[in-house]
Amino acid sequence: MEVIEHYIQLRKAFPNADEEEEIHTTIGELAEHLCCTMRNMNLIMNKFMNHGWINWSPQRGRGRKSVLVFYLPLLQAAQERFDQLLQGNKLEDAYVLASTMPFSMREMLMQGLQGQFGLRSDQDARGRMDTLRIPQETPFETLDPTQAAMWGEVGIIAEVFDRLVQYNAERQVCEPSLAVAWESNQEGTVWTFYLHKGIRFHHGKILDAEDVRYTFERILSAQESPCRPLFDSIHRIETLDELTVRFALRFSNYMFPDLMSSMSASILPRDMELDPMHPIGTGPYRLTRNHPKLLVLDVFPSYFRGRAFIDRVEIWQLPQSGLVESVIKQDLFPDGQARSVQHEVQGGVYMTFNMRKEGPQQDLYFRQAVQHLMDPQEMVEALARTSVQAAYSLVRDESGEQWMTGPTDKNEHSEQNVPMDSPEQSEHEHLFLPQASKPRPEPSADSSLARASKLLQRSCYAGQIMEVWVEEGEKMEADMVWFAQRCEMIGLKVHVMPGNPVNAVYHDEFSSCDLIYTGEVFDEHLTLSLLTMYTFQNTLLLIALDDQRKRELENECRHVVMIRDTTERLRTLLLLEHRLIQEALLLPAYSFREEHAHHASLQDYRVRAFGMPDLRRLWVKRSPVTDEGTGSYPAYIPLW
Repeated sequence: MEVIEHYIQLRKAFPNADEEEEIHTTIGELAEHLCCTMRNMNLIMNKFMNHGWINWSPQRGRGRKSVLVFYLPLLQAAQERFDQLLQGNKLEDAYVLASTMPFSMREMLMQGLQGQFGLRSDQDARGRMDTLRIPQETPFETLDPTQAAMWGEVGIIAEVFDRLVQYNAERQVCEPSLAVAWESNQEGTVWTFYLHKGIRFHHGKILDAEDVRYTFERILSAQESPCRPLFDSIHRIETLDELTVRFALRFSNYMFPDLMSSMSASILPRDMELDPMHPIGTGPYRLTRNHPKLLVLDVFPSYFRGRAFIDRVEIWQLPQSGLVESVIKQDLFPDGQARSVQHEVQGGVYMTFNMRKEGPQQDLYFRQAVQHLMDPQEMVEALARTSVQAAYSLVRDESGEQWMTGPTDKNEHSEQNVPMDSPEQSEHEHLFLPQASKPRPEPSADSSLARASKLLQRSCYAGQIMEVWVEEGEKMEADMVWFAQRCEMIGLKVHVMPGNPVNAVYHDEFSSCDLIYTGEVFDEHLTLSLLTMYTFQNTLLLIALDDQRKRELENECRHVVMIRDTTERLRTLLLLEHRLIQEALLLPAYSFREEHAHHASLQDYRVRAFGMPDLRRLWVKRSPVTDEGTGSYPAYIPLW
């Protein structure tokens, strides 16, 4: 341990003492604080005095107090050691040091840590090593492709695993990946995939058809697997030889190749039981380290599509720092010399209801009252954010405009819609029958509150406090402050509870709440994303939905995959979303965009749907002149 680390350790033992204040303590207590013998304590204290950090007047003998005076402030000492560690490229040690500091000091040190992210290129006797460092806030719960629901987790899975098929977002078609080709019968009930030769898993095993069969039989045999409904058309899997696998389906499924491109369809080796935190795949990166502070991906040189350029990716877990994003970017690029990449996120922020719990949310009138309170245009105007756009659907078309699948005219839908438990609703009327929609008129603040109040009075709401779970974070919590103020205006009592989405998905955190405010991010394959949202059981929408409606959604999605025409599939899913909105089960609030900033030396910087740069394309045009063989190329990647 460095002498300054000993000083930090001792200074933290007297948190209430000021500099130049006399502290009366014993030699034994000092030795205990420094975790050393009396002799070593004396040596260490003398070093402190030689540096001018303390004044110490030792008094020996039972009960006699020594006098200790600190001169070097704890923050100054911690900052000095923190900077030394960063200069030595010891990020983990710097992180550990910062995490042990009092909160206010930790925040200041963590701000300095932000500048270490981006790409670092080191040149030594062993050659050139390019390392991309990315911060993230949300902890990893699982990297099992059949379970993972957080986009941070999905981003890792995308690099560790491959699938039989990959979706080309630019061409909007499915293309070969692990499978070199595939074919089906006319009815779409039998699909045969032909594998590439010689593809290696990270542990050395050669991929074969039995690995494919094992992957999907694992999903189908687990009744509680959240992705099982996505593949419920599979009846039987046959391996015709080591490179050929055939799927016999229960019904026509013309989307089957698309399903094979899903992250849930990532291929596992059959000879290794999956470790959900240390998975083995065939992807361009293999996971070599994973603990709560740091996840490391190292390039897989034997990747069948060719070696990736970036040698290592480090994902650093940072606690919420409360730093404004623009401040972080300013620290990274003080001269403003950065290239920006605008990433329009497909999906958006929405509110839904806990339909698994009894309460006013079971009443359509109540849900419609909340729908008016959550008026998207009024929210966006009130919060005055430049990076968001009012949303009446979670889907944008190719021009960037949102599909107008939201509720019909405010003056009509609240009067004409009938609560689902009303005797006026036919028992044969299907919940999700598509209905025609028309553009929503410009909302009015006065009319939205008035209509919300009227609907609330017609509902069964009786003045109880409604618990609102909101995905923790400065922006979304600010949204709910606005919402709570609107609720107060019409007599709706709410209590807002910020929560971690990881705990909500994997640990049932919001089971006691009534309203849920969260978001959904879609990947490049929009139709598959919508289908997944309605069938993958770990989406927050489905976690909150009751069993009957979930079964109806699954039945609707089963009809979708039987549609041959891709445009008609998407249209059907959009009408399904419209019905959810009309029933006030899905209340879109706004869509948003992210801005990545990166040094000009990072080439072919393209953002994938889950928010990470595409590591399979990214490369570095290294500066010819660097200090001591090292080049740093900062990048700002929004925290997950």
